[in-house]
Amino acid sequence: MSREKISAALDGIADEYKAEALELELPAGSAASRTEEKIMHIDTQKTKKFSRRVLTFALAACLILALAVTAYAVGSAVNSPKAAEKVAREELEKWKEMGLFSKEVTVNGPADMIYEIEGHTGSDYWYGRIFSHSYDVRWYMGEEGKYFLNLRVDTITGKIKFASIEARADETDVPVEAVELDVPVDPEDPDGEWTVKTEYLYDNFDDIFPADMTIDRFCSLLAEYWGFSGYTLADTVDESYYDAHWSAPDGSSLLKDMPTDNYYLTVFFEGDQEGAPMYIQLSQFPGRVNMNIGTGHAVG
Repeated sequence: MSREKISAALDGIADEYKAEALELELPAGSAASRTEEKIMHIDTQKTKKFSRRVLTFALAACLILALAVTAYAVGSAVNSPKAAEKVAREELEKWKEMGLFSKEVTVNGPADMIYEIEGHTGSDYWYGRIFSHSYDVRWYMGEEGKYFLNLRVDTITGKIKFASIEARADETDVPVEAVELDVPVDPEDPDGEWTVKTEYLYDNFDDIFPADMTIDRFCSLLAEYWGFSGYTLADTVDESYYDAHWSAPDGSSLLKDMPTDNYYLTVFFEGDQEGAPMYIQLSQFPGRVNMNIGTGHAVG
């Protein structure tokens, strides 16, 4: 830590503690008093008061410096795209170890895209959420891959604050619904002739998280990961895009049974920014499923 950062940390200590610690007279018998040939008398109460204030000053200095060093060290560790990818990989493994993601979730090779997101304050639609400086680290699914991942890493805490993950259905998975889509005959010529193509929806969410995962269990794990003390499942109200109001779900219900049609679960975590929720969202697309977790959702 630089001299300037240490100085700034010390500035956070109350001035009266500094003054009283520095201005107290020297105890009797000190080298200075012997040189001056003076005998100083300090009563016991004043000595104890001095000791307490010096101790308070020292403890406060240590605490502030420790916090400053921690924040500075973590922030400095996520200060480049390369560092962001390294941290994203490490945090992904933590999510798998905790059980937030299935063990099968993997990324192959280097990230396909990494871009920096400056800190900003969200609109009223996002409850004024303060989005911190971060990096988005993405691995694309490609034509043969199983997973797409977008992990947004906070540069201060090193934590994943938002995750979007998709899992392609396997050939052995059974479709749950057929949908007809209008598609161009020539994908390279969207202005040309179109036709109707039958695609299939799947519910292979167990490729993303354990099939027996409940909403309460998942939120408890998120709270543990983010360092929050608890959570509240809230009603989801979206008047901007769907004029919809969904009641808070039963936390004991399975996570995979949440609605997938433009629904997202609203969760307030204790210790998070006041009045700003996090979200959990499941979606189904032809041939794959998607999950969004954290500070954002896909509606709008």
